[in-house]
Amino acid sequence: MDINEIKDSVAPGLRRVNDLIRSTLESEVFLLNTINEYLHDIKGKQLRPLLSLLSGMACGTPDEKTYRCAAVAEMIHTATLLHDDVADDAPQRRGSQTVQSRFSPASSVLTGDYWLAKALSLLVSQNDNKLMGFYTKAVQDLSEGELLQMQKATSLDTTKEDYLSIISKKTSSLFIAAIAGAAYSAGAPEKVVNCMERYAYHLGVAFQIRDDIFDYMPDLDTGKNAGTDIREKKLTLPLICALNTAGKERGNSILSFIKESREGDPTLVQRTFAFVDEYDGVGCAQSVLCEHSDKAIEALSILENSVYKFELERVARYVGERII
Repeated sequence: MDINEIKDSVAPGLRRVNDLIRSTLESEVFLLNTINEYLHDIKGKQLRPLLSLLSGMACGTPDEKTYRCAAVAEMIHTATLLHDDVADDAPQRRGSQTVQSRFSPASSVLTGDYWLAKALSLLVSQNDNKLMGFYTKAVQDLSEGELLQMQKATSLDTTKEDYLSIISKKTSSLFIAAIAGAAYSAGAPEKVVNCMERYAYHLGVAFQIRDDIFDYMPDLDTGKNAGTDIREKKLTLPLICALNTAGKERGNSILSFIKESREGDPTLVQRTFAFVDEYDGVGCAQSVLCEHSDKAIEALSILENSVYKFELERVARYVGERII
């Protein structure tokens, strides 16, 4: 799937969103403006504002609130990445230096705080508590999801249910705000907004599972260094599936090895990958991914046919495509 083709269907709206982001972030502080320009130049695919615009157009008549929904989704997402890069001491993202590496960790944290504050200010000015609620819940869930994942990386007892709870908070929460919030802003009735929330939840879960599968596929050129999750002792679905298949004794053995491994141990990734491969953890995770992709598409059945509905289906279908 070429995401630029999908962007073409909402190109004027996306330009409006990016102009709104730029104008909202303008500051009298030279360093902040310099960092902002750097971030604008290296921006990613902008999937969340794209989905937000598609949702608004598929569900009703977009207005100023819809464009603000899209802008806020991208701004919150960027803020979380700025914070994550400091927590992970990440030198690069999307092939470019991170702000914490190019400028400083403190500037990355403070810029993330600024983006988050300015994002929420875009919604406060609309005086719509329900719309604001979509995003305040997303920010809360994002924080809880990251902290729960950190907790589980220490205890190494992540179950499939724990994992789904983590990724629903870390990933689906902002998808829900962007997609269901936009549907609401465009005047969609409550039953349609609820269906769009289901679409967003399942799409977000599928999206994160796909990303976690990539971490166990070193031969794929995904822009992500394979093995990052296990180096950080994060148990994601491919490993959880393998543990469930392997049985208690074999599973406890690999968990003990992971827990006792020291930072930089060259055998950690190699042995864990071999274990996941032996018990087809990736294949199992792929099956769960496909289930959520199908449920996302099913949730769209309430919508009338349109090019925007088609593009929403197309994104979900692409996320659910078999990787192996």
